[in-house]
Amino acid sequence: MPVNGEAGVYDKLVRLHVVANSDGDEDQALKLKVRDALLEYSRSILSGCTTADEAKAAVEAHRDDIISVCRGVIAENGSDHPVSLKLGFEAYPEKTYGGVTLPSGDYYSVRVIIGEGGGHNWWCVLFPPLCVGAAEEERSVMASAGLTKDEVDLLTDNDGGKYVLKFRIIEFLRRTFTSK
Repeated sequence: MPVNGEAGVYDKLVRLHVVANSDGDEDQALKLKVRDALLEYSRSILSGCTTADEAKAAVEAHRDDIISVCRGVIAENGSDHPVSLKLGFEAYPEKTYGGVTLPSGDYYSVRVIIGEGGGHNWWCVLFPPLCVGAAEEERSVMASAGLTKDEVDLLTDNDGGKYVLKFRIIEFLRRTFTSK
């Protein structure tokens, strides 16, 4: 239940959830390869999206292609695991990705299940592209995706909000390129 004004955030994000067949090393490595291919593919289908509704429509329109991408990676890696794709709302616990923390709640989710789906999973925010590595400035990416100033402040400000949103890759790139 939203307690810090985060209710509006749920409708403005699209989450990605990739579940491995098992916790075995090969299945976990395969999960990451599927994830990488999905993130790369998602750049092309989500590049023109400015709202979560547009992103949802793009994902739904490319459902068969997304499954094909996953199956291709699985086959290329010598596996015959089936893959299923579920689109819809899914309950997420509070989750921290490096320095990024999102509140628990029901988010629209692109859920990819490899094989039995009995292994550890990987989660991120597919839209706005916060897990794709394309977000150079997180505040402007979130604002351009329709989050209000108050919602962006809730997720990014240290003073006043419960959640702090930081991107380790952005901090790394800033340190790397500004120190030269």
